[in-house]
Amino acid sequence: MVPLCNLIIDITATDKAISERQFREQVDPCLAHLHALKGAFDRVPCSITYYPPSAQHGKSGYLSVRAVVMISVGKQRTEHLLNLYKAVFRLIELELPQFEVRAEGSLMKFS
Repeated sequence: MVPLCNLIIDITATDKAISERQFREQVDPCLAHLHALKGAFDRVPCSITYYPPSAQHGKSGYLSVRAVVMISVGKQRTEHLLNLYKAVFRLIELELPQFEVRAEGSLMKFS
């Protein structure tokens, strides 16, 4: 079985008055950490989706973004990668104190 580590990070604005341009200017540099992490393992980019305030993702009425990183590694490196996911999430959380940041890391096994 090949383990697949999955990291989902949701970032939601806490101010309804923030423009989409301002939101992206503040969030995009932090999402670059995820691109760097993913790029260390393969060339497939991580998935990043921005949601307008009217979308039902996150808190209704607020801008939000969801980033998904999936990396397949050997069984022994999986635990280390999950710990690295936690560290990257904490870094993003510290860089964006004015936003609500949530993360979910999981491990899936495929045969």
